[in-house]
Amino acid sequence: MAEYTGASVTIYYVDGENGDDSSADATTTGGAWETIQKAFDEMVAGNIIDGDEVRIMSTSDDETYYDLGGAQQTGGKLTCTWSSKEVLITGANSSGVVDGTIVTIFGDSLRYPASTPMMEVSVGTADYTMFSHLKFDANDKAQHCVEATVAGSHNMGFINCQFTQAASHGVNLSALANYWNFINCRFDNNGDAGMYHTSSYYAQCYKCLFDNNVGIGARIGSSSRITECVFHNNGDDGMYISNAGAVVCNCVFDNNASDGVYVSGSGQSIFMDCLFTNNTGYGLVAGSSTETKHFNSAFYNNGTDSYYTTGTVHLSMFNYLDDVTTTYGVTADFDFTHNGDSSVVGAGIPTHYKWMGATGSDIGLNKWVNTESISVF
Repeated sequence: MAEYTGASVTIYYVDGENGDDSSADATTTGGAWETIQKAFDEMVAGNIIDGDEVRIMSTSDDETYYDLGGAQQTGGKLTCTWSSKEVLITGANSSGVVDGTIVTIFGDSLRYPASTPMMEVSVGTADYTMFSHLKFDANDKAQHCVEATVAGSHNMGFINCQFTQAASHGVNLSALANYWNFINCRFDNNGDAGMYHTSSYYAQCYKCLFDNNVGIGARIGSSSRITECVFHNNGDDGMYISNAGAVVCNCVFDNNASDGVYVSGSGQSIFMDCLFTNNTGYGLVAGSSTETKHFNSAFYNNGTDSYYTTGTVHLSMFNYLDDVTTTYGVTADFDFTHNGDSSVVGAGIPTHYKWMGATGSDIGLNKWVNTESISVF
């Protein structure tokens, strides 16, 4: 992959296997720093400035060389304490080239796993930083993969990152107004929610996968924008919307152990072109929201019912399909059965990796190619 870097951009390198934190110039691969925290500290000191890039190089054994509690990456967690840095922090291959290589950061040997996240954003002005091509693997040890402990930190972004195996939430932004954005990320196999983001306003999740989490796939805040995401096989709701007001487009909520989506709060949420399939509970629960509008939604084979509303909640359905509604909404039975000549009969549901544009458990590059299709039958 060709690299395109602005003329004034300075690139700094981190090499957990061969680097040295005493290096006076980490702008070459041969002079790379050893630890990720060293690069973070240089950002705090103002030596890495807006527009610069930090490349974390792949090693022969990331589990050893980027183990946050290990001999190289001492300290137990990464701390983000800089202010308003428009800096890209990205994984790179062993030669320092950004080619889609995913670099894994481990929380395997954290000293206080019950209360220690892998990476903590502990300043409310850590705006504009972008992370890409990184896998945060808590290995069932760290409390969260990433956590913000103070309010603020608007517009931080994560592209092609994975948050996996946390003892609690994969990403935890509980009760904080952080406007974080996630593109082509995966949240999987965490001990509670894949993402717990309750007080976010206008945050975005685009082409993300939330799967196999013990709790909710994602709990999002008011007015979030969730587009082309898949919520599959989570142990609670696929997605829980706090305070309503979200806009959800082209998403799949499938095979979750409770409801496909649960909506709370008094704002108006809008769903467009979404599938609610094979969930143990309802496809959708419109709890206390003022109004929940649906355009081109499809409900199929949900265990309890297609959707449920309480009190005076107004559920508006436009051009939708519902396999069968027993209690709420329309009473017509829309027949989803294809004729015997259809190629999809008996085909089953594609795996969520296939939905994401790949047949293996990679976490992002070249996903969502336009030749892929989704079938719920």
